[in-house]
Amino acid sequence: MKNASASYGVDPRFSAATQIDTGALVRLRELACHISLRQPRKVYSALSGQHVSAIRGRGLEYAEVRHYQPGDDIRAMDWRVTARTGQPHIKVFQEELERPLLLVCDLRASMHFGSRRTFKQVLAADLCALLAWAGANSGDRVGALIFNDDQQFDLRPSNGPRHVLQIINRLAAMPTSAASEPVQRMTAICQQLRRVSRPGTAIWFISDWSGFGDEQQALLFDLCRHCEITAIQVHDRLESELPPPGRYDITDGQQRLRLDTASSQQRLHWQQLANERQQQLQQQLTRLKVPLLRIATDDDPLTILRQGGKA
Repeated sequence: MKNASASYGVDPRFSAATQIDTGALVRLRELACHISLRQPRKVYSALSGQHVSAIRGRGLEYAEVRHYQPGDDIRAMDWRVTARTGQPHIKVFQEELERPLLLVCDLRASMHFGSRRTFKQVLAADLCALLAWAGANSGDRVGALIFNDDQQFDLRPSNGPRHVLQIINRLAAMPTSAASEPVQRMTAICQQLRRVSRPGTAIWFISDWSGFGDEQQALLFDLCRHCEITAIQVHDRLESELPPPGRYDITDGQQRLRLDTASSQQRLHWQQLANERQQQLQQQLTRLKVPLLRIATDDDPLTILRQGGKA
């Protein structure tokens, strides 16, 4: 499994294993310079950073000219417009402020699965760490909401590499949990996300999106008005298409079963159900105006992030 990444055309610094490894997540810092999370966003912070705010004030980038009002700083006076119009006008600038970045990482039992290269939960942890390093490189305050079926870690946004290391340690420390009811758990996480997210936050939600439906869509509706959410769906190709006809042994590490895919009707039905679930998720996220990136366990994550991300 250690050399599986190279055989799939994936950078070997991405994990190819069944367990989350702290060292591998730290090494992803070397790849963070290849992606950019920068784009103009509304933020509500007084700290300096590399993202343009909708707040008007003294800054580096010119925004507009407006009539002078009592109390305005006369150092910002636009003398050319004032002379041309005969009325005092002042220049208004856009402040460049720091943007909070919140990474939501799903490590539920449904993520403890993989048929090619790595497990879904390992890929999700890789993506979370990579985005955290990229955010730190951009000067963002990076936080994380990491959850499994029965517990969660909530790390509030903060600066610097040390905080990214805290996120990585939390990812590796999350124990494997017994499967819970996916709809209820997703509901609880969406509610928690509403509680901890501040206006102007850029949210990257990394999950297989099991249990996401109309109720969860409604929970995220108001959040999408004040925050920018990007959805990453981690999946394995076996979930949408059964392998060629044959008998395959599958295991959860404790029990072993045999999967018989001889029936073409069964394979077609499996694929149809998967397509229906995917279309439903896409429609729900489209209503929220949330972009969706799909990354399979045997995909090159860096390529997909660079092509479909918000560089």
